[in-house]
Amino acid sequence: MTTLGVIVPCRNEAAVIERKLRNLAACEWPERGAPHDLIVVDDGSSDGTAQHANRELIHFDALRVRVRVRVVANALRAGKGGAIESGLRELRPEVALVVLTDADVVVAHGALTAFARAFEAEPRLAMASGAQRFVVQVPEEGSPAAPRSDAALYDRFANAVRALESRLGLLFSVQGQWMAWRRELELHPTPNVAADDLDLMLQVRCKGGVIRRVAGAEFFEMRAPRGAERERQSVRRARAFVQFLRHPRIAELRTAGGWLARRQARAYLRAARPSAAWSVVPLLATGLAGLWWGPRAALAVISVLGALGAPLWVLLRIVRSRIEVAQSLEARQALGEAWETARR
Repeated sequence: MTTLGVIVPCRNEAAVIERKLRNLAACEWPERGAPHDLIVVDDGSSDGTAQHANRELIHFDALRVRVRVRVVANALRAGKGGAIESGLRELRPEVALVVLTDADVVVAHGALTAFARAFEAEPRLAMASGAQRFVVQVPEEGSPAAPRSDAALYDRFANAVRALESRLGLLFSVQGQWMAWRRELELHPTPNVAADDLDLMLQVRCKGGVIRRVAGAEFFEMRAPRGAERERQSVRRARAFVQFLRHPRIAELRTAGGWLARRQARAYLRAARPSAAWSVVPLLATGLAGLWWGPRAALAVISVLGALGAPLWVLLRIVRSRIEVAQSLEARQALGEAWETARR
């Protein structure tokens, strides 16, 4: 099967990196003659992340499938983009599939094999992501078995939209916490773009590649605590998207692919206009339902949106306010690539 190169960028992840490596060691790795690569990239941590990671490498010695594990320092620009690039440079030539994952998430037991099989089964598949599952607590041993869900209404709605996009091979909101792409595409993070996952997605779309979610490749994570920390994360995500709109190749994204791909991209990019933010998500959901399942499905979506009118209006007002705040902050100073999140 395909040789994997897994990259784990880390900045002050001492609280979670041991759990992450235990989780990866417990995963099913594709059977392969040559060893797979696992690169942990320490992005200037001050909490001993590298030392914690090195202590966990012993778990990979007993694996039936060989995995070459290394903990390296980010030798390039500070931030996740530089850490990803450092990891890419450490991969051996045999690696055919790059897998990117955050230190704070754990993945399903068969997620690595699911990625490998999906790319082998579909030659046009260029990039893939796993389905996101919010859970109340991630077990310390790194096992995501039977987690208790913490999904909100917005998460369920976004999950449904991603599922529809995936069926069409047009997954837009890929998730950098757990994603994979063919190495032959020669993707590299664009400097000064905080949304590294959207940046890499843009590069694939400009090459005409298919992007899907892969069944069996789920990943699990916890929300930030309610209050200031969750608010900071929400604003940061909005700022990263607003910044993404100034990507040096954004014009190419608007014109890449077929008619549906172009319309989808333009709908997402219009979402950052405060005057239009309230309308994009319902229109996108209705259009995708109609294209995939026909007019009856579109009417059903319209009926559901009508029944949920008040809650949906409140939800989209929150989205609109986040975008307005993000635009104001970005106008003062651009969001940098180097950042970190408090871990539990």
